[in-house]
Amino acid sequence: MPRRTRWSDRNPKASRGEYREVLALARDVAGAEMARGANAVVLAGSWARGDAHRHSDVDLWVVGPARSNSFRAVQGRLVSIARKTTAQFRSELRTPRLVGTVVPAWRTGVILEDRRGLAHRLQREAARFRWSTISARCDRYVARSITEWAEEAVKLTRLLADDRPESAAVQRNLLAEALAGLVAVDRRMFYDENGLWEEVGRRMGATWHRHQSRALGRGGASLEESCRSALELYRATALALAPRLSTEQRRVVERVAELIR
Repeated sequence: MPRRTRWSDRNPKASRGEYREVLALARDVAGAEMARGANAVVLAGSWARGDAHRHSDVDLWVVGPARSNSFRAVQGRLVSIARKTTAQFRSELRTPRLVGTVVPAWRTGVILEDRRGLAHRLQREAARFRWSTISARCDRYVARSITEWAEEAVKLTRLLADDRPESAAVQRNLLAEALAGLVAVDRRMFYDENGLWEEVGRRMGATWHRHQSRALGRGGASLEESCRSALELYRATALALAPRLSTEQRRVVERVAELIR
């Protein structure tokens, strides 16, 4: 029987030549964006950090007059272009659910064009960022969010009871995805856009990590077992965030935790 090709063999780490190729491509796209009225263009993501693979997409941030997104094929590569105003990029540097990934991305970003120095200012703001500057906002965000997700946890129990497996699987995944993001904000974590769940799992310990892995469908668990793990993941996260909650919010999540238990 022929040996199965691993994905890492099909998509190896990028070579130095490929980095040079992508940088040239990014500069070409940046020049075209500037000709259309952009103020700055930044190469972000794995090609900027230096951990790209051969088929990684190319992330470009365009500082310009209007917000839009596009995903294109350019010279045989996939290019993601996020266009935002300076105010919108700056707002992301103060938004709890975004700063964990946006701040490090700005810090490692490669500025390709910067007509008025706007990208350099944003990069300096990211370099100076401290979690303490938005601490109260982060606490409010995680408290409000874990309370809102209580309804989704209850919905998962109902889907299981009604024997709706596909809907339950989707709900399970939504919970597992969202809860990792809340923990990242609560723990004031920085991470790259592809490594959130592994990093949160390491931070939260073996039991939490086991429930997260099951909730994401790993380990051969049945649908019911994986859904129960998603519910346990909610309960564990709610208990960890309890100090952030108001009295009314605590009543809600404690009631849902009782239902799960």
